Amino acid sequence: MADAQGPPGGEAPDDEVAALLRAERRRRRTRARQSLVFVAIFLVVVGIGIGAAGVNRGWWEGPFAAADDAATPTTTQACPTPTTVPVEAPGVQVSVLNSTDRPGLAGGVADELTARGLVVGAVANAPDGVVVPGTAEVRYGPEGARAAEGLASIAPGAQLVRDDQRAGPAVDLVLGEAWSELAPADVPLTAVVTPDPATLPPGCATPGPTAAPTTPAPATPAP
Repeated sequence: MADAQGPPGGEAPDDEVAALLRAERRRRRTRARQSLVFVAIFLVVVGIGIGAAGVNRGWWEGPFAAADDAATPTTTQACPTPTTVPVEAPGVQVSVLNSTDRPGLAGGVADELTARGLVVGAVANAPDGVVVPGTAEVRYGPEGARAAEGLASIAPGAQLVRDDQRAGPAVDLVLGEAWSELAPADVPLTAVVTPDPATLPPGCATPGPTAAPTTPAPATPAP
């Protein structure tokens, strides 16, 4: 009796099945790896897109924003400083008033001012009740601000006293108890021009110095 013949190729059926299963597992692993790689690439692309959109729309700063800020020097503009300008003596109209009991004080000062080119108006005693314990007061209205500063520049220790209700450019020099004398004749009349805050350039580091404070005028009007 002839021997039984096995399957062609000499392999048992179980070996073929095992080989097929191993091949199928390899294909599944390959497809799984490919799927993971595809998902990873997709997520990276989506992340880059969202990041770029966020930087473009200003949701957050890009990775180089801080470096750019550090590399770019910041520039600030210094505020314009106050400037000293000359005041023409003939443009100063001044009345000289004596608030002390020293006779002839206003007349002597008026003569000196006239000699320096200032236009002297009234020369008289100060109205009753007006007492200046310091050196002097220069009283003025809005139109006489420049003239008042010019006069004060040659009257050492004089206090500027502004009266917003006063009209005209004329000013008053009210001599006080501590009055000594005018500055030397070679000292020019000057005024300080302070920059207007409204005209300061953007980025001005600090505001310019302001003019010295003035004292409100007393209720008794000067003649």
